[in-house]
Amino acid sequence: MVAATILTPREPSHPGPNELVNSVHDVMRIVVHHLQPALAEEGISSGQFWTLHLVSSLRSASLSTVARHLSLSAPTVCANMDQLVSAGLVTRHRSDRDRRAVELSLTAKGRKVESRVWARIGELMDVAARGLPPEDIATTVRVFRELQRRLEPVGEAPGGHS
Repeated sequence: MVAATILTPREPSHPGPNELVNSVHDVMRIVVHHLQPALAEEGISSGQFWTLHLVSSLRSASLSTVARHLSLSAPTVCANMDQLVSAGLVTRHRSDRDRRAVELSLTAKGRKVESRVWARIGELMDVAARGLPPEDIATTVRVFRELQRRLEPVGEAPGGHS
């Protein structure tokens, strides 16, 4: 009698950088998919949410800074920003430090929208993480914070979410 082995896909014992990239991409793709109803309720697109979040996070948000962080052209970000300003989520104002510069900031309404969307993300992650060992969650947080620290250029780190 010959013993049959059932082959099941196993995680690599030492996943490399490509597995990390694929995992992050897959989680973000699924999160963005699940966020669509919340974003639709708020009347904003996924791109507008990330633009809103950057304006909230950056110490001094200008159109060019937001464009650089999103790796988008200034005209693309400008169109998004016009819509966010029209929706009453973002304001443009002259910089106190340099009167020639225009800075961006969230309105009270914009802060509430950002907060509600982050709350939905938190709920989604809470459900996804349910049942995972607390030490796995702690390790994941520690590793991602370290990766963030290593990847962000000094002085350009956007803050955390609300």
